[in-house]
Amino acid sequence: MAGRRGVVEGNGKLGPVNTPVPTATPVTAVTPNLERHPGWTTYSNANIVRSIAFDHAGRLWAGGTGGVVCWDVASGSYSKYTTVDGLVDTVVNAVAVAPDGTLWFGTDGGVSRFDGQAWQTYTAKDGLVSDQVLAIAVAPDGALWFGTTSGVSRFDGQSWHTYASDNGISSAGAIVAAPDGMLWFGTGTGAVRFDGQNWQTFTTADGLADLNVHAVAVAPDGALWFGTDGGVSRFDGLAWRTYTAADGLAGNQVFSIAAAPDGTLWFGTGLGGVSRFDGQTWQTYTTADGLAKDTVLSIAVAPDGSPWFGTRGGVSHFDGQTWQTYTTDDRLADNNVLSIAVAPDGALWFGTGDNGVSRFDGQAWHTYTTADGLADNSVHAIAVAPDGTLWVATWNGASHFDGQAWQTYPFAQEQIGNDLHVIAVAPDNTPWVGTGRGALHFDGQAWQTYTMEDGLAGNTVRAIVVAPDGALWFGTDGGTSRFDGQTWRTYTTADGLADERVFSIAVASDAALWCGTAGGASRFDGQTWRTYTTADGLAHNAVLSIAAAPDGTLWCGTWAGVLRFDGQAWHTYTTAEGLADNHVQAVAVAPDGALWFGTWGGASRYLPNM
Repeated sequence: MAGRRGVVEGNGKLGPVNTPVPTATPVTAVTPNLERHPGWTTYSNANIVRSIAFDHAGRLWAGGTGGVVCWDVASGSYSKYTTVDGLVDTVVNAVAVAPDGTLWFGTDGGVSRFDGQAWQTYTAKDGLVSDQVLAIAVAPDGALWFGTTSGVSRFDGQSWHTYASDNGISSAGAIVAAPDGMLWFGTGTGAVRFDGQNWQTFTTADGLADLNVHAVAVAPDGALWFGTDGGVSRFDGLAWRTYTAADGLAGNQVFSIAAAPDGTLWFGTGLGGVSRFDGQTWQTYTTADGLAKDTVLSIAVAPDGSPWFGTRGGVSHFDGQTWQTYTTDDRLADNNVLSIAVAPDGALWFGTGDNGVSRFDGQAWHTYTTADGLADNSVHAIAVAPDGTLWVATWNGASHFDGQAWQTYPFAQEQIGNDLHVIAVAPDNTPWVGTGRGALHFDGQAWQTYTMEDGLAGNTVRAIVVAPDGALWFGTDGGTSRFDGQTWRTYTTADGLADERVFSIAVASDAALWCGTAGGASRFDGQTWRTYTTADGLAHNAVLSIAAAPDGTLWCGTWAGVLRFDGQAWHTYTTAEGLADNHVQAVAVAPDGALWFGTWGGASRYLPNM
């Protein structure tokens, strides 16, 4: 029941590892309550699985970046839960089952407890050390331990106790309770043991394979196993022994471990699949054998002793002879939604961090990847041209889609400086791309770069918008620049801009320009600037995305949810209202008046006045 953040997933997150828990009173699964948050709908891909655990009735609970899924493994049916149903955040890093049968979920927004009927949330306001929860474990005394990015918290059902850097532990992505009552934690600085009084850290100097510990498990013989970036290490209390790819391990980056009742060990790796170790020999299984994906983020052992694997492509089961994969019927390509665009036909397009671009017409989903002609599956930005065609900015170039076929116009990494942010299309249907080394313009033949030497405010361009007069506005790390095709004009804090780090720009229905910055939202009427910050009602000063609705309202995505501004007051929407995740990096307004938000936990749709 542990998990750790890292670099293997598109948004830089790793998933938890799960081991069996004692049997007790079963929990009854219920159908998600779709009316809990009227007006809100979440679209997420629940097949990107970070943590799995069996409840006492034999149901499998799978948590990941798209929420939680409860599988009836016998029938293959499932129920899915997101923030709309009561989960505190759609990004779920850890799953655990308490002795009383209740389910506990560690998320990016706190901890959720589910008793089969009702949800209860615990956050930093209640005593949790941090809302970003990476791991959960149940101690022999029944207390729950939560590993977070800022330390660990213990909850006995009544009160919270926190241990942090002053206790010798600053972050924990893996936790296991040993039979002798010891707690073991996997951290980025080694394996940490807590005996109830004292903390002790074990490092490579002691025999640990690597300091970055993703997984911890206890074998039936009492030995501890640690999954690291340098292989897997076994510790019997006296001596250490390390196994690597040279010994037969599928890969040296080990994210998950589980021990079967017969003493067999299973190890999930980053890209090499899963390895089985019986104490003498190693055997590896990959997608070629039937595993859903070769990145295995979590493992759980079923009551019958067979292993289940949480991967980036669903949950796989191996009965010793055959493989079977369970996937939900989700069609959004990836939950890390970086950009959203609305086509003239009303269809929504979603650019994702790792798996291409998805189109949703209100009924059906269709995903396009490199296999269809897309330049790269990491889609950072999408824009609709005046002629109705689509432009997509990826790491390997800009791709153009005319409704039938894709055509790619590549650019080199040195042109973008390994930094790609935005794409916009000018009135002449030519694209502009914002990069870490200026703005790129494609005239139909070649890419031309504009930098500070040409008049651009800064070389890191995070936002581009076309104004009604045809002028282009650029949000940079040095202010906002306007370009009319001939001359440049820059605005900075000296002119009234909130902050010179500009993340987003939008033109409102009254033609005013809004800039989302690191220091708040600034409005420019062509003459003067006015800035709004947390002092005025913003939930967070870093405004990552902006969209203006036809009714004159302004919608902003921040690190702390969505903001709505009606010209007088600001209103905040978070996961408490039904938003998939509070990190909102894209906002778009559909023709039916619905608002769409791209988050780390999928896409959320909100139809006001429902």
